[in-house]
Amino acid sequence: MSEVITSQSTIYSVSATAPATYDAAGFGALSFTSVSEVTELGEYGPTFEVVTHTPLATGRTVKRKGTVNDGALTMQLGRVPTDAGQALIISGVDGANKDTVYSHQVTLQDGTIQYFTGQIFSYTTNVGGSNQIVGASVTVELDNAIIEV
Repeated sequence: MSEVITSQSTIYSVSATAPATYDAAGFGALSFTSVSEVTELGEYGPTFEVVTHTPLATGRTVKRKGTVNDGALTMQLGRVPTDAGQALIISGVDGANKDTVYSHQVTLQDGTIQYFTGQIFSYTTNVGGSNQIVGASVTVELDNAIIEV
């Protein structure tokens, strides 16, 4: 039997508070606000720079992992700026919390929770065409490892 799950029922939540400790207990102690109308969470997670070294004697390139970039979460949602979660995101772009490193929680269909921190870099509006819901795009730049519980 396959253990894959669908994206349906995934919940994204945010907090303008940093965890006391960067672990499941620290994040679990925070109060998160769910963000409504999320339609898509893109790819996110660590990517390492490739560091190379090519000795003259062998001419073979040796590759190792260099610095890590924890990526960015780019989400699409139906634009509802009065929603408590979306208002918190907007505040993190250029409002009262623009310099705040937020805590983020993604709860998957199977109950898996992913926690991470990062600043919110954008909240843009997409009006689109006549047969489209007015949407918004949000970009969160992760600045630490993802904690999965």
